[in-house]
Amino acid sequence: MRTAIRSRAATARRAPRRPARARQERGVRTERAIVAATMRLLATRGIQGTSLDAVAEEVGVSKSSVLWHFGSKEELLLRVAEQVFEDVERGPVKDILALPTLEARSDATWRLFSETLHERPELRRLILHLIFESVEGRPELRARLRQLYGNMRGLFEAGLRGVVPSRSRRERLAIISVAAFDGIFLQWLLDPDVIDLEALHRDVNALHRAAGLIAPKRGGSRHG
Repeated sequence: MRTAIRSRAATARRAPRRPARARQERGVRTERAIVAATMRLLATRGIQGTSLDAVAEEVGVSKSSVLWHFGSKEELLLRVAEQVFEDVERGPVKDILALPTLEARSDATWRLFSETLHERPELRRLILHLIFESVEGRPELRARLRQLYGNMRGLFEAGLRGVVPSRSRRERLAIISVAAFDGIFLQWLLDPDVIDLEALHRDVNALHRAAGLIAPKRGGSRHG
């Protein structure tokens, strides 16, 4: 009898775990759906058109559910940016870092950059919005963006390993690389017909050759 009672009591204590786990899994699925819906809306409606009401309608949940998961529109947008970075880091960047030479990694990086500019309007809008929001007295947003940019510099630094022996120089070159991409990004947004990405890519490779980071072209003039 006592054994049966103890067994039932143990079962009762274990029983709530399954519903709790199921709720947690539903919560994760809902968060993913909200992030995906936000990206779709950013691409078609822009920042102003991507309201929490619109996101909730797109997902099929209440606005209060979106707020429960993310707290605010800014937090949702930041989580979207972080998710995009994680996806790129696990996918294209991982493939780029596996390439055998700096020239191959540079070519692949430019292709990814060009594709993002032309095919991912939601990312262009998102990054600009978050950067300008972060300088308007939003220390928590600024700290998260600073971490995101630090991670980007870390990826560029990783791409220079095996080519540039000095870690401090790799870190400085990573800063220059991120700054260059940011500057090209802003100028392309303002005047895309004037910014020739392919020509810029060739000039960057020429600078790499002049600095001895990649091998000179076969048959090419050293003084060209």
